This record gives sequence, structure tokens and C-alpha cells, in this order.
Amino acid sequence: MVKLYKYLFFLLFYIFLNNFCYAQYEFYNDGAIVKLSSGSASSTPTLYVNGSITNLDGEFSNSGSFLELNGNITNNPVTYHYASTGIERFSGTSAQTIYGTWNGTSSNLDQFYTLKVYKTSSTGENIILDNSVTGNTVNINSSGTLVFESSNGIIRTQSSSSTNPYTGNYTNTLYLQNPSTSAISGHSTGSGAATKYIEGKLRRQVSSGTYFYPIGVEKGGLDGMEAFTVSINSLTMPSGSSTGLLGYIQPAANTTYMSDLVTNSEKVFYDIGGYTGYDIHFSQCSSGPDGQDDVAFIDQAATHEWIATPNSAPTAINYNITVLPGTVLESQINYALMGSPCNSTYSKALYLARNGLIGGDGAVGPTVNFSGLTGYYQFPNEKSLLNQSGFSRFRLFGASDFNTSLPVELTKFKITSINNEYFNLNWEAASEFNNAGFYVQRSRATTPFEDIGWVAGNGTTTSLHEYNFADHDVLPNTRYYYRLKQVDVNQTFNYSNTLSGILNLNSTTDFNVFTIAPNPAVSNQQATVYAPENGAMEISIYDILGQNLKSNLTFLNKGNNIININLADFASATYIIKFKYNNTTITKKIIKD
Repeated sequence: MVKLYKYLFFLLFYIFLNNFCYAQYEFYNDGAIVKLSSGSASSTPTLYVNGSITNLDGEFSNSGSFLELNGNITNNPVTYHYASTGIERFSGTSAQTIYGTWNGTSSNLDQFYTLKVYKTSSTGENIILDNSVTGNTVNINSSGTLVFESSNGIIRTQSSSSTNPYTGNYTNTLYLQNPSTSAISGHSTGSGAATKYIEGKLRRQVSSGTYFYPIGVEKGGLDGMEAFTVSINSLTMPSGSSTGLLGYIQPAANTTYMSDLVTNSEKVFYDIGGYTGYDIHFSQCSSGPDGQDDVAFIDQAATHEWIATPNSAPTAINYNITVLPGTVLESQINYALMGSPCNSTYSKALYLARNGLIGGDGAVGPTVNFSGLTGYYQFPNEKSLLNQSGFSRFRLFGASDFNTSLPVELTKFKITSINNEYFNLNWEAASEFNNAGFYVQRSRATTPFEDIGWVAGNGTTTSLHEYNFADHDVLPNTRYYYRLKQVDVNQTFNYSNTLSGILNLNSTTDFNVFTIAPNPAVSNQQATVYAPENGAMEISIYDILGQNLKSNLTFLNKGNNIININLADFASATYIIKFKYNNTTITKKIIKD
């Protein structure tokens, strides 16, 4: 067609359009200049095509007007382009396909402006992005919107479901370049909707605010829509750049649970609550948090994961994310439901992980704080993560009730220094379930915990019981750490929180004997003695009848001294030992085992 014919066609076409134009079956523009220039404010389209539109290297301009079609649309620019500041509405009763090049990013060229989906029936409701070009993108203008106008409509970002439609391997992307949080409207908002969503990949330009991603898979798989929301709290991009955030759902890349992604992340600790009955699982939670960490062993996982990834890396970002699975997807996870009153805060042992780590940036650990296990400290966040700083994979996990545990309910655990000579540990258990007893464990800053004593428990009881343990085997000016290892009759065990104490003997100015340890002892004991000046001290050992069995002199230096007491030649019994320094005598009781 010669150029003269082009302009003649345009003149005639333009006059015709001012009175609205209805064509049959197909509108085909083979290089002509076509301009729509009125009607955008009307419910009646400027141009209605009862079929398909093909723009083959034509100068097709929708200037603030209203274009509606019920067939396919094709745009193949070479020298000339499709340009739009108006409405493009898809309203056919059969599936419609978007072919060709629609990935424009500037000058309103080769992209949609206000893309409307008007489908009144679930039959033929798909608008399909052609995948003849791998990785193709269909763009909506940076000032444009996507509107679902009627009761139905699904935008599919691949042209066929002949391959598994639930894999998430969609070839194309719908890119909404408008950063407004309201740039998509009319879409479904309920979890698991079967229409009015994007089946496949949606990229949204983001800045700040809460963005809804109505994405999912083919409606015959899972629930259809499996949406999520992202709330951008703060965002810093490199100078002169912005970012689009791509979102979709796919089968989880890690087919096992989380441990292959993040070491020890399959064990999650948190103080869920206490119990007063005869069970130890989350469903039996019957009181508020009791100061003791509880544990969930992750043994459940959703088959699919959400992907959210920016096309340009932010310098810094802080965001919250909430996933909105439908019933089918969430019901894959058999999680513990928590009893009252714990469910006023936590209702289910359901956890959202980022890149395999429950809690993402909110997780603390890994740490050892339950039954000698290493895991992460994180409350049951259910379907939300707060204050995250990076994007990627998000997956739901759960702990079945059998794999959750509430330990013996300790209502008190404290340490007391007795006369600045030894420590007394005191604790109470409000309820016990199959409690064999407690190992008392001690450590110093540079030593691991070790057992120093055993206190028998009371089996299963709902009565309050008090326990005590005295540790005489301590040195002055040394910080000690104590914890309880509660052991069940089946040898499972839990740890208490850790206490610490120190006997500070540097402030004294008088002769004193602070500690004798160990006491009792098999052979040798050590006494910690303070002398205000250098001098000699007499040590005498008596039996309980007052008979002197042994005496000797030892020299003391000014300050603290460690004195050895040899009991190897003594029978097992109780003895009195006297320490005499100048005119002061101090008496202590010692026991030989």
C-alpha cells in the first residue's frame, strides 16, 4: 500500500470513528495510521471489534479513547508502533490471546494503558499471554491500571496448560509499571478464589505501601488464586533507579523440609504457654507463657512456595509479607491447634519461612535451649513475616501436635548466696508430667555444663512442689552458671533458663574462712581462707566427742589462700575443724564419705 493510500485511509477512518465504529470479526492494520480520539469517559467504546485486532507495523494510537474487542490482539512493530493513553478492554466469551510485542517502557508505546477485563462467565474467561517468545513480558503503562470489571476473568501468563499447569513454570510476565498500590482493582481478595486473578507471574513496580499480588495457578489445581501481600516500610534504591517486584507461586524447590536449606531450622523454640493437665503438647496449652521455652519439631510443609524477587536490588529495604493460601494448599499442613488461653495470642503451630528459615530476619539462633537441641527461637508467625530485609522464597511449615512439647511448668527458679559461703538453688514446679527428676548442672565461663547433683521429681502431679539444692563446692570471686535438666521417665529431657552467681570476698578486712569444698569429700578438701596480714594459722581436727585428732601449722599470705585438708587417713564420719589465727578461732563442720 503506498503512502498516499495510507493517509487517505486514515482520513476516512478518523471521520468514521467520531461516530463510533463497529467492525465484524477482525480489524487488520497493515501499516496504516489509525487514531482513536474520543469516548474514554463513556460506557460505550470508541471502537468495538467483534473479533481480533492485528497491528502490523502500523501507527495505531489510542489517544484517551476506549477500545474494546472480543477476540485476540496482535502488535508487531518495526518502524511504527501501538501507542495508548486510553482503555483497552477484553470482553469476549471465548479465551482471548495477546500476541506480539507489548513490552514497551517509554512514550506510551507498545504497552497497554488502562487494561480492563470484562468477563461475565467462567466459560472462556482466560486472557492469555502468548509464549511464542520465551520470557515475553506484557506491560501496563507507568500511569496505567489493571481493572477486573465483571464477575470473572483470569489473565494467564502462558498460552497452554498442556504441560503441568501447576509447576509455576510460566513463560511470560504481566508487568504493571504504575507504582500506585491501587493500580490493580476489582480482583478477588479472598483466599483460594477461582477467578479474577493472574494465573502465573505478576511484576509490580513498588515504592512504599501495601501491594496485593492476586497470583496463583490454573484454577483446577490447588485453589486457583494463592495470593500474597507485601508492605514496603522503607525502600532505598541506587541513585536513578527503581525496581519492580516479581511475584508468583511454584512447587517448592526443596522437596524435603527446611533442614537442607538452613541447618537446625527444623526445631523452633518459643514460650507458647503452660499446662496443668497430663499431656505436654501445644493442644493442651491451658495457661499463658510460663517462662519456659517450648519446642515445635517441624514435620509438615506446603508443596508450593511463593517467589518474590526484585529485578533491581535495593540498597536497603524493610518490608512485611503475608501469604494468603486457599483451603486446599493450607490443608496440606497438619499443624497443632493450641488450646485456650494460649490461642488468644497463638492459634496454630503454623510458620512462614524465608529461604528455609522460619521467621527470616526475625529468627534468633541457632541456639541450644531445649533438651540439648539446637534450633531457632521464633514465635508461630503463621502466615506473616515482619521487618524483612531481603526477598526470595517463602514457604509455609507446620508442626503436628505429636511433635510439639510443653515442658514441666516451673513457676520459680532462683539462686541465693548463703552467708557468702555457698549457693542455694530453689525452684518450684506447678505441675509435672512423668517427671523423673532434675539434674542440677553447673559451669563457669570457660567450662561446659556438667552434672553436680540429682533431685528426684514427683512423677505426674498437678500440685505445687518446691525443690532445693545446695552447692558448697564453690570458690570465691568466681562466677558460676546453673541450670536444671528436667528428665522424664522415658529419658526425654528439657532445660531450664540459666542463673548465675558469684561469692565476692574482696571486701573483707578480717580473718575469715569462707568455703570448704567439696563437702562431703572422699579424701581431700580445700578451704578458702582470708588473712589480713602474713602470719601462721593453726588447723585442728576434732571428732564429734571433742577429741583432738590432728593439728598442724600453715603459713598464710595476706589476702585469699587455698588450704588443703587431707582426710585420707580418717574414717567416714562428721568432724569439727578449727582455724586459729592470732586471737581469732573459726569453727567449721566437715564430712568424710
